[in-house]
Amino acid sequence: MDSLIEVDEAARVRTITLNRPDRLNALNSAVLDALADEVRRVAEESKGIRCLVIRGAGDRAFSAGADLEEIRGLDADRAHAFIRRGHQAINAIERSTVPVIAEVDGYALGGGFELMLACHVVIASDRSRFGLPEARIGCIPGFGGTQRLPRTVGKAAAFHLMLTGGRIDADRAWQIGLLSVPPVPAAELRHEVETTARLIASGSRTGLANLLEAARRSTAGPALEHEAALAALSIASVDGQEGITSFAERREPVFTEE
Repeated sequence: MDSLIEVDEAARVRTITLNRPDRLNALNSAVLDALADEVRRVAEESKGIRCLVIRGAGDRAFSAGADLEEIRGLDADRAHAFIRRGHQAINAIERSTVPVIAEVDGYALGGGFELMLACHVVIASDRSRFGLPEARIGCIPGFGGTQRLPRTVGKAAAFHLMLTGGRIDADRAWQIGLLSVPPVPAAELRHEVETTARLIASGSRTGLANLLEAARRSTAGPALEHEAALAALSIASVDGQEGITSFAERREPVFTEE
């Protein structure tokens, strides 16, 4: 498999696989663009599809987040352009007229966690791990996490996750409301997702689209724009670049900004 995403289809369900297992399915600009294009294509052209599944290649990660090799060295303007690409892809998922399931096996961190948050249903294996580590490297979640996470799990759990940058296991993710069903053994994950996807796909496409539209909570407008601007400034800052570099070099960051 050479493409950045792989697409398969069966029984009115289309599966999109993030195909960078050697990079823990990290999200670079090309992946984000391909993902956004595919989600829009389903909505606009593939009228026979009634459910989407997004998963990560390999057995280590759904997605470990934004590709640090791409954002390392970016100034604020280029960082903002990258973040807006992330918004375009993740907003396309949240606003999809076709229900989207996140199939999580392994790490869902940073931008990968935020991608998961935009999906309508989240099913995870019991070996999965979740977190927003941006605070540990002098940055902030920039793909909608500051907006979607408090709405999903509440203020207390959201701020604890974001401010500590810590990771939680699948049981804790279920307890705070990140998962749609309790975590399942990794060997059973694919079956659980396929069963759920087929059940969703048995519904009316129009009915499903109307349900999503009626239930959707808007994350458009000023809040996301403000998040993008702050995230870009964080990435471009001295401490942000030190955090990104230290993470790549597997050492503790030395922050200098007051």
